[in-house]
Amino acid sequence: MTLNAEALKDLLCSRLCEDVGVVERPGGDLMLRTHFKFPDGDGYPFHLAEAPSGGLRLSDLGHTLMHISYEHDIDGFLSGTRGMLLERIVGESAISYDEGVFAVETSAERLPEALFSFGQALTRIYDLTLLSRSNVGSTFYDDLADYLASFVDESKLDKDYLPEVPNADAYPVDYRIEGKSGVPLFLYGVPNRDKARLTTIMLGHFHRHELDFESIIVFENQSEIPRSDLARLSDVGGDMVSSLESTGDLGRKLLRRVA
Repeated sequence: MTLNAEALKDLLCSRLCEDVGVVERPGGDLMLRTHFKFPDGDGYPFHLAEAPSGGLRLSDLGHTLMHISYEHDIDGFLSGTRGMLLERIVGESAISYDEGVFAVETSAERLPEALFSFGQALTRIYDLTLLSRSNVGSTFYDDLADYLASFVDESKLDKDYLPEVPNADAYPVDYRIEGKSGVPLFLYGVPNRDKARLTTIMLGHFHRHELDFESIIVFENQSEIPRSDLARLSDVGGDMVSSLESTGDLGRKLLRRVA
């Protein structure tokens, strides 16, 4: 088979012209029709208007974050690791972000390039939602912090707590939570084997120095921790939650202990 470059070029041009168009809405606003779509099948909302500079302005009018809000807490999405990655995407893509709206300004001649660049940027932004389901330790800690902040009163939550034991600086507790009975609850996030082993050492140190506390271990994915490490951790730890997807289980275990 011999590839005909000119024929393929003509085919691409004709098909792209068919698939990308300008649509006038009832109110007179203009939108671009493209094949960019969210996972639920809704098309990207490319709104087209005159820019203050005299060129054209492409905007999503806030619909990208609205779609994300269907399954994610927007305040959490805009903070922590995902928030930093969002800022990076905005900077690299030369788009603007203001009060939930993403936009880009361009000239009429550069509209095709701006459209595809803007579409790629919105795709990268939406794909940040996948980080909460992937095995990324830094994002796991962000998600854990967001959950605890929504569940436990800030006055009862102490992050990176140093207990009263010898060499306390070497044995920080991820979260100390004030317990109902006056016995503190130590909560550790465990995204991997190394943190499982470190947590085992810390809890063992506390037990050897007869520290009075209860504990909950929250895994990113318990099934990925080697059985031998998990067994040692279970010997010194208290309740365990298999993953942050098990928010119901974590909530029940916190309610039993937290005032």
